[in-house]
Amino acid sequence: MNNEKIAPINYIFYLQTKLELDNYYYLLSDILNKINITLLPITGEDLKVLDKNKKQYLVVIRNDLSSAIGFNEVRKSFLEWAMSREKIALFDISSFSEIEDAVKYQNKNIYRSFQLPVNLKQVAMAIAVDFFRDKNTTIDWPGGRRSKLPTMNNES
Repeated sequence: MNNEKIAPINYIFYLQTKLELDNYYYLLSDILNKINITLLPITGEDLKVLDKNKKQYLVVIRNDLSSAIGFNEVRKSFLEWAMSREKIALFDISSFSEIEDAVKYQNKNIYRSFQLPVNLKQVAMAIAVDFFRDKNTTIDWPGGRRSKLPTMNNES
């Protein structure tokens, strides 16, 4: 057996709101690949069947009216529910306004908005920082350890 460490596969989903992939997808994917993160395109229907036991990361780019309409359909059908239960962290790169309840989601660290035009390298770095920070954070039980009574053995 080889004792080499296998690098984990880091992936973030890209919500495909139109039939064809946008040029922004290819640029952002290339930048994130250099940071060891793969950007996977996914449709709104595929998003519904993802593993709901772990937190998923999703990037959406809304740069024209058709992508904004496609995003709103996905948001109303599934995304609002998943974000309210903290199952999806959304990175919204948009030339439109933020979503409703953006402040509530930002406080939970599951929504981040970037206004277009924006430098995609800076966006990719911000996404990578949030992704790796969440991935490397361990959750400890806040209650401490269970107390135990001393043993009452009569061994002397």
